[in-house]
Amino acid sequence: MNVTRRDFGTLALSVGAILPRMARGQSVAAPNRSYIHGVQFGLQPFCYHDLAMTRENRPTLIKRLVQNGMGMVELHATWVEPRFNVPGVNATVAREKLREWRVTASPDFYRSIKKEFDEAGIAIFTYYVNMNDTFTDAEIDATFAGARILGAKGCIGSQGLRVSQRLAAFPGKHGMFLGLHNHDNLSDPDALNTEASFDKGLVFSPDVKATLDVRHFTAANGDCLGFIERHHERMSSVHLGDRRKNNGRSAPFGEGDAPIIQVLRLIRDNGWPIVVLLEFEHGTLRTQVDEVQLMFDYCKRALA
Repeated sequence: MNVTRRDFGTLALSVGAILPRMARGQSVAAPNRSYIHGVQFGLQPFCYHDLAMTRENRPTLIKRLVQNGMGMVELHATWVEPRFNVPGVNATVAREKLREWRVTASPDFYRSIKKEFDEAGIAIFTYYVNMNDTFTDAEIDATFAGARILGAKGCIGSQGLRVSQRLAAFPGKHGMFLGLHNHDNLSDPDALNTEASFDKGLVFSPDVKATLDVRHFTAANGDCLGFIERHHERMSSVHLGDRRKNNGRSAPFGEGDAPIIQVLRLIRDNGWPIVVLLEFEHGTLRTQVDEVQLMFDYCKRALA
């Protein structure tokens, strides 16, 4: 799953595949609209805070991604899967129904969703699903299989080290990776939060990759630039946002302590195939589409 600078420079221009060795032979399509000055951008669509992350709202999600000039996305499973936790259905029954759906879902179901994104010129880079102890082995396999049909190169979630160790055995069977995503909770010994915790998780398997959340890592007083320099070969992506140190508040781009510009230039100048997924949590009086555009424009200026 190693990717050379030449591979990345060529295939980052395709909608269908940003990491060719992970894509396992997917065809090259039209130029990816959010490959900017040598850096592949995408969106963590949690940014659209006003839009419920349901499959009914998927057409609106796609429309907004196009409006913001995004050619890549990290897609939450909630944009894909049906919901069974409806009034009158208790939590246990709803969970069983979801598990049954996952292990029996038709490949054509996922293909039809991939087609929606393909037609809009958007590649699904990663599939975000919070797998936990309630997932059976069959359910984990089915989740990776469905994600691959969607075109995703890996599955990512907010699981801790213990669950990640169990999950690490699955992505290789599907030609994919498992993403480790950090938060700023320094009191939980099982959490991904520091560089040392990533070091523990990355030894689980060569198919485990780091997704460094720059915002959370900054809030936990981590060294984002040093982390990327030391671990770039094992990184799939960064979640790029701004925040204050010392567990401070989230902030608009350029108003916090996260080294956003330096991160972007470090990736660009080294030609590293690390996807930059924009994300924000701060409050704003602007629409979410306008806020995402401000973030994206800020990044473009940093790389110009």
